[in-house]
Amino acid sequence: GTNTGDNAVNGGTGSNNTSATSIVTPGGTVGDAETASVSAQTRYASNLWADGDTFSEVNAITTNSYEMSLSVSADPGTVYDITIDSLFQGILTRVDDSFCCDSRANVSAVEVTINSVVSVAHATSAQLLALDFYDETHSFFEAGTDTLTGRTGTTVLNFAVIWTSNADNPNGDESGVLIGMDEAGGPVGGVSAGEYGNLSALPPFAARDLNEDGHFLTVSATVTSVIPEPVTAVLLGMGLVGLAAHRRRS
Repeated sequence: GTNTGDNAVNGGTGSNNTSATSIVTPGGTVGDAETASVSAQTRYASNLWADGDTFSEVNAITTNSYEMSLSVSADPGTVYDITIDSLFQGILTRVDDSFCCDSRANVSAVEVTINSVVSVAHATSAQLLALDFYDETHSFFEAGTDTLTGRTGTTVLNFAVIWTSNADNPNGDESGVLIGMDEAGGPVGGVSAGEYGNLSALPPFAARDLNEDGHFLTVSATVTSVIPEPVTAVLLGMGLVGLAAHRRRS
């Protein structure tokens, strides 16, 4: 009673893809002293839904990607380290429309490239909610970190982040990859907020904070040593460039 009709999403096309990217913490300046630290953080959120009917399969695949540039500047005599943390979490969900069919959803591992070099390896790889015949929700979580040490002067970093999401429905079911967006951000308005709140297939179904889902890239600069100068400071600035969710469907 909470699902849309078969193949009803997005005007009957059977699939929908939405995304948004934001700067959570923009960075700033700190005094030039040992252990002084400043951080910046971005967040990418997205929904991907696929809804099959009884006569055709809907397989929605999207390549999620965005770019971010960052610079750290310090006066002469200041040495600093840069820590890069990558956090990726959300849910895979299956909604059984017809009680006869099956569906699946999955995300690939996130790849973070820094200045054209693949870096920030994640602790886990791709996540999959396999084919089955009933409603189910699985949460996923990936984390990675990298550190650049002994930096001086100005460091410019260009990040490229990419992964794929896949929702596949052979006949009359719905599946989705939800990463930090509520139901209003996706096509299946009939799915209740409780569908997103299920952290596991077993009770208790703890409420899920959508603000904690998404891909978060956090960069921190910490002063490790300094030769006193009259006026010194460390500046961290972050900007988003060319934000996009490039969609491919088959």
